[in-house]
Amino acid sequence: MIMDWVEVNKDMRERFGISAAVLKWIAVVSMVIDHFACSVYPCLEGRSAETYTVLRNIGRIAFPIYCYLLVEGFFHTKNVWRYLRNLLLFAVISEIPFNMAVFGQVFYLKGQNVYWSLALGLLAMILLKYVDGFGAWQLLAQGAVIAVFLFLGEFLEVDYHWRGIACMILFYYLQKLHVRQAVATAAGAVAFLLYENPTVLFAFAAIFLYNGKRGRQAKYSFYAIYPLHLLVFGVLRLLLSR
Repeated sequence: MIMDWVEVNKDMRERFGISAAVLKWIAVVSMVIDHFACSVYPCLEGRSAETYTVLRNIGRIAFPIYCYLLVEGFFHTKNVWRYLRNLLLFAVISEIPFNMAVFGQVFYLKGQNVYWSLALGLLAMILLKYVDGFGAWQLLAQGAVIAVFLFLGEFLEVDYHWRGIACMILFYYLQKLHVRQAVATAAGAVAFLLYENPTVLFAFAAIFLYNGKRGRQAKYSFYAIYPLHLLVFGVLRLLLSR
């Protein structure tokens, strides 16, 4: 009976599930709403704390999806170093727009944009793969890698700090061990709920519906949306603040 249910569940996801492209659009829309709430909305007349809270709660959906897709990309990319290069390139491009939109300043050192978080997570996975295994030295090396990157996430004050890095590493191990998607999303949800709010469960519901297909997407468009919308919001924030 259990195996029959698993097969039916898998078939339903393949038929009616959503592709990686759809997952990305869900994350993008959620992210844009979140950044609008924290940058432009507080500068508008007639703003309310209730609306602000609703918009920010919607924004909580984005990051777990980005973490999950990063891990998917790590396991399926043909060139992981090019993947890392792209993340670092857009981290640099996005930093000033991020500062303008989120902090209202062109230069701000106490918070870094999410591309730095994703780059750290990807580099951690690269190193974890090099020391993969269950030998004593391998387990110690993996523990050391995890500890170092959790520290870097907090020390460098990247977006979501050490918790963001932990979320990516959690997805990495669940994916590597071929744990069923439902278990992976549930475990991720539990980890994220330690410091987020219940709306993040919508992210894991979307991940559960992922059918493993890439879908139609223009890769660099998704990269570029981040700095472009932050730049627009940053300029609006500076203008409205005057």
